Amino acid sequence: MATGDLDHEDEQAGQLISGVLHDARDLAVAEVDKLKAEAITQVRSAGEGAKYVGAGVLMIAMAVMMLGVAIACGLAAAGLAWWLALGLVAIAYGGGGAGLLRLAQDRRRRVASSAVPTLS
Repeated sequence: MATGDLDHEDEQAGQLISGVLHDARDLAVAEVDKLKAEAITQVRSAGEGAKYVGAGVLMIAMAVMMLGVAIACGLAAAGLAWWLALGLVAIAYGGGGAGLLRLAQDRRRRVASSAVPTLS
């Protein structure tokens, strides 16, 4: 076996390995580009969903306000002074909101305390 043949075979093996590495790099770049495109698509669709959620929350808030006015008008028609009717509805809404905030705070504390690691 001549040493010239070994050098030629080593050169071919080096070119083969270089080609494989080049192809692997190209494949990795293509996969990263594909993942980026998928992530951008998901973010855009989530943004669309957030728009609809925001619009829905706004409409629900408007409906709750209108319900409060209707209740106040009903109380005023029943004989209460209009200012007293509006005040009672505001107190009821404020109490409901405070209760919901307290409930959320209690749940947050419960989740935070269950996430703390124990030393056993």
